[in-house]
Amino acid sequence: MDIRQLSYFVRVAELGSFSRASAFLHIAQPALSRQVRNLETELKEPLLLRNGRGVELTEAGERLLDNARGILRQIERTYEDIENARTGKAGKVGIGLPATISTAIATALIRKLREELSDAQVMLVHGRSNQLQEWILSGRLDMAIMYDAPSSPMLEIDDLVKENLHLIGRTGAFTDDEPIHLETLADVPMVIACRPNSTRVLLDSELARFGQKLNIVFELDPLDTMFDLVRDGYGYTVASIRTLESKGSDASQGLELRKIVGPELILSVQLVRPARRFPNRLHEAAFRILRDLSIELLKPQTK
Repeated sequence: MDIRQLSYFVRVAELGSFSRASAFLHIAQPALSRQVRNLETELKEPLLLRNGRGVELTEAGERLLDNARGILRQIERTYEDIENARTGKAGKVGIGLPATISTAIATALIRKLREELSDAQVMLVHGRSNQLQEWILSGRLDMAIMYDAPSSPMLEIDDLVKENLHLIGRTGAFTDDEPIHLETLADVPMVIACRPNSTRVLLDSELARFGQKLNIVFELDPLDTMFDLVRDGYGYTVASIRTLESKGSDASQGLELRKIVGPELILSVQLVRPARRFPNRLHEAAFRILRDLSIELLKPQTK
């Protein structure tokens, strides 16, 4: 097994076709096929299923693809680290953000990175907190903002801000302006995100302390749909003010919010990176920019 074989295999797998990969790599298709067959022979497992539409990964191929990406990224980083030691500003940096956080800071972040690290190649991706954690551990990302990151010796976690969660209902759903006690959430119909969404996990665990569980009417991930169903009176949901307002300036129309107490439900917004990493001046500079900008722009929102 060599680096060239792995890079060829990854490109075929990602493009789903030997012909497309051949054109992309500027290599003859028979030579490309031969390199992948040699890899399959060495591993004693078929990696790709050939069909009339292209190729599909076998189970062994799926496993190799994940590992090969990590290996190739580490090799790429080795070259970057050598260059970075010389300049401190060249190379790549991968940053992950939840979609709700991205709405608040992504544009300002890109501008700041371009201003201070003009030679850097920046990759900015969205994902759930659990996805971002996996991408950090696999080496795809160098740092990410996450909600309630799990304590792990593999992760270095810096707290940024904390966000209160609110019960959200249609206009007129609440009889007064008082906060809502956590235990009462078990008595109302809920339109809520699927696990492992951070808000959902926190809700389930806190209610379980009272021997209660959610009364779920709809369980879904799209935020727009979730808020629309609440407006239509199908039930209530739980979210932070930032999550609601990330859907636009008119997102709160037709909705009312009440703070949850007894206890308060609070999500920690945290900046996460691998605990074990090579010294890298570019990544350290990007980390400081992301941290300082996040603290400035992600100030707690209240109503």
